[in-house]
Amino acid sequence: MQQYQGFLITIALILLIVLTSRYFKWWMKGIITIYYIAFAYTFITGRNEIDQKYEGIRPVPEAYWDENSEWVYNMSHFLYVPIFVILVYIYIRWIRRVKTARAKVLIVLTLIPATLLFLFSHFLFNFGYGYRP
Repeated sequence: MQQYQGFLITIALILLIVLTSRYFKWWMKGIITIYYIAFAYTFITGRNEIDQKYEGIRPVPEAYWDENSEWVYNMSHFLYVPIFVILVYIYIRWIRRVKTARAKVLIVLTLIPATLLFLFSHFLFNFGYGYRP
């Protein structure tokens, strides 16, 4: 389970963002939480099945790397597309809520580090779990 520590921290951060946001109703928070818990279970189970399928085979066959990389790449869409939509929704609501132009500019400026963090996290997920030597 230690190999999924970074993944579980990512899920926890996503849920922290959603659950502490005042822009979501309680039922929306519930749906998002259930989605990400189900996603985490599906991802870990699927990856463990791939690992068990090729366990003990040396050298590791090319088919393992193909299957694992494809699984991680496909699952990354289910992880990052919804969080992208969630973040866009939060930013739109946040910008609409503030009154001054200065506050709006400052909020837009926070998009730069948020985007960099998002892209870095996406890269680390695909590289860390779907790396193919």
